[in-house]
Amino acid sequence: MSTAFHRTMRVLFVACAIALVLLIGGIATYLGHIRSMATELIASAREIRTTEDAEREIASWRERSGKDFWEETDHPGGDHNYDARVLNTAIARLRVVEPTAVIVSITIRNGRLRCVTVIEATGWYPVASVFIQEWFDEGMQNRFHVGSSRKPSTATVEFPSSMPEAQRSRVFAVNTNCLLKTGGCKSAEDILPGVWQLETVVGPG
Repeated sequence: MSTAFHRTMRVLFVACAIALVLLIGGIATYLGHIRSMATELIASAREIRTTEDAEREIASWRERSGKDFWEETDHPGGDHNYDARVLNTAIARLRVVEPTAVIVSITIRNGRLRCVTVIEATGWYPVASVFIQEWFDEGMQNRFHVGSSRKPSTATVEFPSSMPEAQRSRVFAVNTNCLLKTGGCKSAEDILPGVWQLETVVGPG
């Protein structure tokens, strides 16, 4: 084979290697960005203690991420929901990571904050998920519950807004690394470490 052919092959090999490095770097940068975004969104949910807080966070995210970042829906009973989603679907389709969604939902009824919900769900099948709901209704102020009927894959955590901040921090400690882990998160415990112990550690009684 000629020297020119070998030179061409070397150039093609180097070009392919550079393209691969750029692709991997681009994927890593994208996944890091959406993980950071999901972490900040959950932090925003944790900051909400009043209707005014909710309105502030909604406005802030609309300013930085566009007016369509929150999807608004009305529900029977007068509930008005604001739902925001952070997804890794674009990369998950390449089978690089497991499909994962972080969702924050703010529920307002008659102009008053009723509930803040944080959800993380991950996996093709079966899906692991954690549902966290902080209730501001007066009738829910003595309720703390960890639903485990679908253990170990799914957990639901309900708690009152009157819970002390030190305890709230445990409940909101969602693992957003699930968005970028190659193998994904396989259980509710992976998504919210210590979830099955929350009722005895931070719950009443």
